[in-house]
Amino acid sequence: MAKKETQQVQADAQPAEQAQQAPSLTLQDLILVAQVIQLTSQRGAFKAEEMQNVGALYNKLIAFLQSTGAISQPQEPAAEENKNA
Repeated sequence: MAKKETQQVQADAQPAEQAQQAPSLTLQDLILVAQVIQLTSQRGAFKAEEMQNVGALYNKLIAFLQSTGAISQPQEPAAEENKNA
């Protein structure tokens, strides 16, 4: 009977261990993904027919990062010129 209780305790402990080891993504990870997309597109790693999907994913990722405040929105060039004047 003690063997049955030991097995039950071990079975109950396994889900808690799995929950602690669950993979996660941080905002820093997503910023890194955006940087990887920028770099690989500059180096020509994507075929022309893939660029639409890659660009759509990149735009969606940047919009998400901006909405969370992880990155700031780029300023308009005209706005920067007015600041310098």
